[in-house]
Amino acid sequence: MNPRDFHKLASELVKENTPANLRTAISRAYYAVYNVGVEILKEMDFKVDSGPGGHGRVRMQFENCGIEKIIAAASKMGNLQSNRIKADYNLEKKRVENQKTVEAIIKDAEDVISALDSCCKEPIRTNAFKAIQTYRRETLQL
Repeated sequence: MNPRDFHKLASELVKENTPANLRTAISRAYYAVYNVGVEILKEMDFKVDSGPGGHGRVRMQFENCGIEKIIAAASKMGNLQSNRIKADYNLEKKRVENQKTVEAIIKDAEDVISALDSCCKEPIRTNAFKAIQTYRRETLQL
């Protein structure tokens, strides 16, 4: 499955302005971003931890890739994850039930996916690979 399809689904869900659809759209937008990140790291031949801690480690690797555009996108990835947690677990948080807010979250996810996809193109790919490899060696002992 192409993880970008989760983003397409989020874009469709937000059109029907119901709390369940808006919350689900946030979740799908985040998982699109997360799984695109996983896909790219695997394409670079990095092993990705599938446990709960893997989410933060995926983000941290991109935050340490040495490419400003991708570092900024990785920071947004953290915000998307935070919003996903609110949408999925904090049903009393009504901010995530606002259509304009959710549309902005989905737009952020689109921007992150675009930035992460740039990791697949040279010379960014080689530079990001080297920086991530160094980060993993120094901090994750992987």
